[in-house]
Amino acid sequence: PPEDEWNTGGIYDEHPEWHCVDRQGRRTPRLSYAYEGVQQFVISLLKEMADYPIDGVCLLYNRRPPIIEYEPSLTDGFKTKYGQDPRQIDDRDPRWLSFRAARISQFMRGVRDAMEEVRQKQRRDKRIEVTAVVLSNERENLYYGLDVEEWVKNGLVDTLIPYSSVEGGNSLA
Repeated sequence: PPEDEWNTGGIYDEHPEWHCVDRQGRRTPRLSYAYEGVQQFVISLLKEMADYPIDGVCLLYNRRPPIIEYEPSLTDGFKTKYGQDPRQIDDRDPRWLSFRAARISQFMRGVRDAMEEVRQKQRRDKRIEVTAVVLSNERENLYYGLDVEEWVKNGLVDTLIPYSSVEGGNSLA
C-alpha cells in the first residue's frame, strides 16, 4: 500500500495526479491505470523482468481492486461520447463498464507488445507468456474494468487464473 514506509518517495508520492479518483471526486490510495504514465511505468517493470530468462509474467488483478475508477480523463471522455456524466448513472451501466475496460485492455495490449519486443530482441523462439489472476466471474471482472473475454479473443493473455474474491463465493478448490 502507498502508506508503507518503504514506498515513501516512489511513483505514488511523485505523481499524485495519477491516483485513482472515486465517484465523489476523492483521491483513493492507489495508482490508476487510466493514465498512460502508470501504464508505461508498469510495462517498463515487466520488460525489465522479461530481460531475465523467465517464461512469462503474471499480473495480479485480484490485489486491491479497483485499478481504475472515475479519473477525469475517463469521466470527460465518457461525457464526450455519451453526453452523460458517469458519476450520475448506475455504476454498473454497461456503457460505463465497457468504456473503462477499454483502457485496461489498452494496457494489456501494451504488455503483450512489450513481451513480444523483448522476445524478438532476445531472439527467443517461444513467446513470453502473459498470465493474469482475475476475479471470480465475468460480472465482477467487468465491474473492475477487466474485459477478460476481449483479452482472450485478441490473444492478449495466455493464462487466466480466476480468484474467488469479495463478491465471490465461488470457491475454486
